[in-house]
Amino acid sequence: MQTEDVKNKYNADIVNKFNNKYEQERWFKNDIQKAGYDMTLSAIKTHALVKLYQSCFELGPGHGTWTKELFGYQPGADYTLLDISSAMLGLVKDRFKGNSNFNFIESDFLQFTTEKKFDFFFSSRVIEYIPEKSLMVKKIASLIQSGGRGFIITKTPKYLRKKIMGIAVPEFHSGQIAPGELAKLLKENDCQNIKIFPVTLSWPFWRSAKMNLLLYKYFGNKGLNFVSEFFSESYCVCFEK
Repeated sequence: MQTEDVKNKYNADIVNKFNNKYEQERWFKNDIQKAGYDMTLSAIKTHALVKLYQSCFELGPGHGTWTKELFGYQPGADYTLLDISSAMLGLVKDRFKGNSNFNFIESDFLQFTTEKKFDFFFSSRVIEYIPEKSLMVKKIASLIQSGGRGFIITKTPKYLRKKIMGIAVPEFHSGQIAPGELAKLLKENDCQNIKIFPVTLSWPFWRSAKMNLLLYKYFGNKGLNFVSEFFSESYCVCFEK
């Protein structure tokens, strides 16, 4: 998978597949998606929005679903939003037009350079699409000032399970990183106090929004372990620089 493929897919999907209704189609089309939204929002409020910040860098804001929560928590902060997709960036620009404390950047993350440091880094469901994980984590760490924090949500790899079940994994979804590996890379780049929690959980035997939410109620505030990782569709990593 190449980052150019990610850009082209999202540019095309926004125009053709989602008809500029990305947020509705992504999070609110059915009860399963709505449960995923509720679990993600709870995780962000519980683990990310715990300390005020003055400058925030968000990687891959999409339609600004979570940017809205960040802005609501700290409306006086400066926000730098970077997305590789011009179509996606257009959506979030429209959502926050008129706010002078927003800076929008269209760029491949690994190609982006700046001298500015931020006291909070945020990204949800983006890093699985960036192929060079070591370079990616190094870039993330370089953006955070000393004493700053980071919060990342990403997909939980289920490659072995899918292989056993005979399910082929498309190349587009082949870049997911295991929690332990992500934590290791963060440590190698001077990050500390690393904590990992499940975000969205899914009952594997049948589709049930109520069961998913019940799993989150039990596991959501506990550190990720081998049991919750089995049910986890995505996880979050909280860390400090």
